[in-house]
Amino acid sequence: MLPFIRPEIFPSQLLPLLAKHFRNPKASSSTDARLSIALQHFDMQHTDKSYVFELPLGSVFRIHNGKLYKKGNRRVKRYECVEVSTGKLYLFQPNAEVELIGG
Repeated sequence: MLPFIRPEIFPSQLLPLLAKHFRNPKASSSTDARLSIALQHFDMQHTDKSYVFELPLGSVFRIHNGKLYKKGNRRVKRYECVEVSTGKLYLFQPNAEVELIGG
């Protein structure tokens, strides 16, 4: 990828993030939260969705399948969230797109 990490190809604000990502790439770009969020700023479709990391602690949110969760504490990289209907604990990536229901 090194020959392609150039300002003629990518916007200059993405270059440092891309260079860092490709030093040790993961299986998916979405596991690199900073890069994923930066890339989404260039998407043509802008939605009213929020990211999990932006939500206040204790807020309730909905994901794409309609299930409701309550945001908990951050672990090392992910957030503990409790499913409202079952009480089960799930871990969410900070860059997961969700719909805020209540704070």
